[in-house]
Amino acid sequence: MFKSIVANSIKEMNKDSNIIRLTRVTSFCHSMIVILLIIININSLLAKNYANGLYIGKVAAYFMQEIAKNNFITTIVIIAIIFFLIYSIIYPIGQGTIIHYIHDKKRNMRAALKKGIADFFPMFEAGFLSLIFHPAILLLIAFKILVIDGNITIPIVIGLAAWLTVLNIINTFKAYVRYIITIERLPLYESLKKSIEICRKQMSNSYRYMRVQTVLLINLSINLILIIGVPILIIYGAIALHIIQYPIIKIIVYITFFIMIIVSSYISAIIRAFFVYYWYEIYTKIIKKQHII
Repeated sequence: MFKSIVANSIKEMNKDSNIIRLTRVTSFCHSMIVILLIIININSLLAKNYANGLYIGKVAAYFMQEIAKNNFITTIVIIAIIFFLIYSIIYPIGQGTIIHYIHDKKRNMRAALKKGIADFFPMFEAGFLSLIFHPAILLLIAFKILVIDGNITIPIVIGLAAWLTVLNIINTFKAYVRYIITIERLPLYESLKKSIEICRKQMSNSYRYMRVQTVLLINLSINLILIIGVPILIIYGAIALHIIQYPIIKIIVYITFFIMIIVSSYISAIIRAFFVYYWYEIYTKIIKKQHII
């Protein structure tokens, strides 16, 4: 059944690009928020090492110099907050719209959007719950503790691994919440209770499906390294060739950085669209056909 769920999800996603268009907007906001948080933390790491008299390298020194200009960190924080507010509004609407869209045989985007807007508040609550237990949050915290603070000890590593396991279990129990909210028109609390009951009866299958999602989400988060890596390589090459002082080089770096964000958000959009179909297939095939709800 697992292979058929994956195959059907890919097939449905490939037939209809509207889902990817919807998820691309939220994915772009998500990528921007995460990358800006990474930049802030990297700047803190470089500043700390520089203050301790450690050699941080030419690229890092240039990076610090650029960030130090014109209160750039303050600007980054403001931009991150703005994107987070935008994300908080469009993500619940987008999630509800997508589920209504694929559940409606007519596939009417305008009608699905109206239903998605109507479901804003329960989907907002569900989105906030998902944000708390999202693997990307754990990755950012791990990045802060292990890389920025340099606190690499066996208890901390074990603690982070245990946290990831707990997240996987919690996310498994709430896997069907959004579909119950939108399709069965139940509030968050009732949807959560029903999702837990479904998983209790289908724990092994649900946990296996969630493990797959967690692995893909972690791989998705890791691709943010690509966003940072390509501009850094350009900066390093420009420093080595002694052309970093030219404005055109800076423009190229910023354009490349923005293009990499677009690429990352597009990859993210495809994966998000896949998982909407993925869990919908599970919901319809495992839940409805076995009359659990």
